[in-house]
Amino acid sequence: MKNRTICWLITLAMLVAGSNALAEEIKPSGKLVIDETQVMALIGGSMGGGTLLLDDDSYSFKTGGLKLGGVGIQKIHVTGDVYHLNKVKDFAGTYVELEAGATITKGVGGLWLKNSKGVTLHLKSKGDGLALSLSAGGLKITMN
Repeated sequence: MKNRTICWLITLAMLVAGSNALAEEIKPSGKLVIDETQVMALIGGSMGGGTLLLDDDSYSFKTGGLKLGGVGIQKIHVTGDVYHLNKVKDFAGTYVELEAGATITKGVGGLWLKNSKGVTLHLKSKGDGLALSLSAGGLKITMN
C-alpha cells in the first residue's frame, strides 16, 4: 500500500511538472486593453473598443458582446493576453468561450476565448468584482 501511494505521488508530481513546463512555453503574441460602457436593463447594449498591442505597434478595434452582470450603466476595463496571433487580420472575428480542458494554458481565472482562426484571448476584468461573461453571439471584434 505504501509503495502504491509513493508511485501515485511521483506520477502526480511528474504530470504537474510537465504541464507547468508546457504552459510556460506558450508565450503571448501580444496584449490588449478594452474599455467599454454598458447600459444594462431588460435589454442591454454596449459601446466600446480597445487597443491591441504587438511589439511596438498598436491597433484600434471595436467590441461587442462582452458583459458584466448587473443593471444600470457600467464602465468596464479589461486587460488580457493574446495567443497564437500570426497576422493582425486574424485578430478580428467572433470569439467564443473555451471549454475547460480544451487547451493547455498558463494561469487560471478570467475568461478564455478563441476565434475561428485559432487566436486565443485571456481576459481579466477590473470591474468591481463582477465576473465577465459573453452575450449569446460571443465577443465580436472589428478592426478600426
